[in-house]
Amino acid sequence: MKIKLLLLLILISINTFSQRETDHWYFGDKAGIHFNKENVDVLEDSQMTVLKGSSSISDNQGNLLFYTDGQTIWNKNNEIMINGEGLNGELNNTQSSIIIPKPNSDSTFYVFTTRKTELSSPLVYPMIYHSEIEFSTSRPLGWVKYKNMPLIHSTANKITAVHHKNGKDVWVITYGSNAYEAENDIFYAIKVTEDGVERPFTTTQLEYVKYENSYDGEMTISPDGSTIALYNDGLIRFFNFDSNTGILSKLKYVTIAEFGGAGYAAYGLTFSPDSKFLYYSASYSGQTYNIMQLEVANTNESYRGTPVYSGPLDILQSSISLGTDGKIYIAQSTYENLYDINGYKIGYNLFPVQTLSIVHEPNKIGALANYEHEALNLKSGASYRGLPNFIQSYFRNRIVTKNECITDTFNFSLDSYNTISNAQWDFGDGNSASGLSSDHQYASEGNYLVTCTVTINGTDIPFYKEVTVYPLPVLTPDQKLIQCDVDNNGIDFFDLTDIGDKIVKDAFNKAYLFYKNSIDAENDENRIPNPKNFENESNPQELFVKVISEKGCGNITNFFIESKFVSLGTIDTYYTCDSSDNLNGDSIGYFDLRTKSTEIIDQFNLDSKNTIRFYPTLLDAQTTENQLPYKLNTPSTTIYVRVDNELGCGGMEPINLVVNPTPKIELQDSYTICFNPNVNPITLTADASNDLYEWRDSSDNIISTNKDFKLNAIGDFSLTVYKTENGITCTSFKEFTVINPPAATIYYINVNTEDEANNIVDISLDGNSTYEFSLDNNTFFGNGTSHTFTHVTPGSRTIYIRDLNNCEPPVQTDVSVIGYRKFFTPNNDNKNDYWNVKGINSTFFKSVKIFIFDRYGKAVYQITDFNNLGWDGTYNGKPLPSNDYWFQSEIIDNNDQLIKASGNFSLIRK
Repeated sequence: MKIKLLLLLILISINTFSQRETDHWYFGDKAGIHFNKENVDVLEDSQMTVLKGSSSISDNQGNLLFYTDGQTIWNKNNEIMINGEGLNGELNNTQSSIIIPKPNSDSTFYVFTTRKTELSSPLVYPMIYHSEIEFSTSRPLGWVKYKNMPLIHSTANKITAVHHKNGKDVWVITYGSNAYEAENDIFYAIKVTEDGVERPFTTTQLEYVKYENSYDGEMTISPDGSTIALYNDGLIRFFNFDSNTGILSKLKYVTIAEFGGAGYAAYGLTFSPDSKFLYYSASYSGQTYNIMQLEVANTNESYRGTPVYSGPLDILQSSISLGTDGKIYIAQSTYENLYDINGYKIGYNLFPVQTLSIVHEPNKIGALANYEHEALNLKSGASYRGLPNFIQSYFRNRIVTKNECITDTFNFSLDSYNTISNAQWDFGDGNSASGLSSDHQYASEGNYLVTCTVTINGTDIPFYKEVTVYPLPVLTPDQKLIQCDVDNNGIDFFDLTDIGDKIVKDAFNKAYLFYKNSIDAENDENRIPNPKNFENESNPQELFVKVISEKGCGNITNFFIESKFVSLGTIDTYYTCDSSDNLNGDSIGYFDLRTKSTEIIDQFNLDSKNTIRFYPTLLDAQTTENQLPYKLNTPSTTIYVRVDNELGCGGMEPINLVVNPTPKIELQDSYTICFNPNVNPITLTADASNDLYEWRDSSDNIISTNKDFKLNAIGDFSLTVYKTENGITCTSFKEFTVINPPAATIYYINVNTEDEANNIVDISLDGNSTYEFSLDNNTFFGNGTSHTFTHVTPGSRTIYIRDLNNCEPPVQTDVSVIGYRKFFTPNNDNKNDYWNVKGINSTFFKSVKIFIFDRYGKAVYQITDFNNLGWDGTYNGKPLPSNDYWFQSEIIDNNDQLIKASGNFSLIRK
């Protein structure tokens, strides 16, 4: 009996098998697969290498006939067919060809080919062509009877096909232009009947599908023939298709790209077997590779679908196609972009991949579609960007059912593009039936290959489907769930789901429904509403459970619940430190319950058959809900331990968890001491409630173990204190910094040398104290934050500043006082032997130019170097006489200010 429980009901894949024309696929780099009933065999006999589209065809019993890339045709022996070379299909087209059997004929086939560019040698015009292939007793491998017969002057590169509403004729549908290099805006529906290709063709021309180019990307039609999907330049366009008239009309246009080139860029398209979903392969914004699922009935044109797979962009979006087995197969290829010398992309190199990916259950939504990446290895073959192109209505032919439980009846029905006149069923278990639908119940679980031989147009064609008959869960009756009775009254709370491990294997993947009697269980009535918190009504009490497998199959058994009084005994309080969770002061501690579990085992002599678990409350312990982890961070609290053995509950007891408070440390983050630590000294005192003290420096050296600590140096320090309480020693730790007060900073310095007899230097400070000032670091003046020096000797001078309170560190700064002597005596006594402008150096100035003239204006010396000692009173190496001389100076300071000065001085020789 199948249980229709919404939580667990899983819809099962419909692995239907279509008419056999699509059984052989040839594509890519000599790749091939064969749909052989329930198996997919890899073929290694292909002679074809094609980067994009191809087409192949088998007979209605699944025997290979031939395959093509649009230019060459190979027969079933993988030899080039007679007259099978030189077809006009364009290999670079997304869909270069499709094979159409002539209705009511087993011997004639048409190969439709597309071309969108002109070829000059030999001359081939862009249009849609068709060639006729004929099989006969004299030519059993077929031959190309008529080749490259032009149909339409249309530069198409997209082509698909579907059966006419009458189930016999075929519509071949193309998209492109009606002239070479014209805009692409026209659909042709070419009807193929038992009389051949019918003219005129049905034309649908839509203004809103007009494109200058028909870009890479496929066009396809749903297996039921109702909907066409076309990808071109960032849009997937959906059209209603009238399979009676061949006319298209707009259904919806879905923009999958975004402004600026972001969004999805698609290529391959295919519908699910039930025609409800469109799948497309796409890259997203140059970042990920995706297989997208888009619901056809969703009218929201901004909805771009849901990825059933999203992965790294190491795969190029390629063709995807329905297979004969009702699954979707996805081509794989990789690429390398090509760039010109200016860095512009000019194309790409395509590389094959040895696998195909598969969507196993495409009729299901989202993740239930069951995408498998790189699922099928092609052995010596490899996939490029294309897969074979088929008449899509072939994939409508299918057996419709779903997998069931052993107690359920399978309902079998058929779906086809054509009228089925008769059906003979073989259910794979030795039983058979006839009729267009049938019911069957299997006697044993397992997998069965169902064969239905259907009659279409007088021809018997086998349909296949593999079904799975699911078993019921195997249950063990009369099991007991024992609960600890903490107050000896026989009434307690039970988590009934704990019975799972006792009655069934793999209990985790099951669902459980509980009842008070067997009748309610059989009729699924009066379920126990809260099985995780059930209070027994008698002791012991018999209950019933329906166990439901992950496949939705249910079985019923009984079990008993019983409350027994068991006392372990008192368990010692578990103490820990506040800092045990690596955070001080939060009143939360770390408790290692695994260690406590070991203590309990030792305390009560428990053996390995006992299971110990911890819970936050008594009710949680009774119902085994909210089990605590072994590594527990918590404030002080009371928890409960539960011991279970093979007989049931072995006891429940409370445990007090206590967090010792953090030992007190009341220190600031920073302290300021004077530059001279003996001035206003600071002593820190630790909290007396602690037992031990460790004062450490920045190198983690212990520098004191006293309670008091005098600050006599700057730097980073720490205090660790220890306190023993409740039998454990807890610690606390505090880092702090000791600094000097900030030194005074120079607010401004002003040097005034305008009065040659009195050079003045003004200085002003920013500071927090009172200061005195000196030019020789011996004699100090002033009492405040500013001072004026007068009669300052020219030259580079140092100003010394110190705190009158002797707390802040001293400060000094250099200044330049520009001036010159009124005379000099160059007599080589090392006293006043040179004349120069004083106070100039490279620290304060960028450049210097000083010119010295005699009384007649003749330049006798110049100074342009800061390291020059000055003029020694000579000219061309000869001493000049005592006299008056004149100078002109141009000095540029570090602020690019030009300072000019001139004057006279005396040279005196003694």
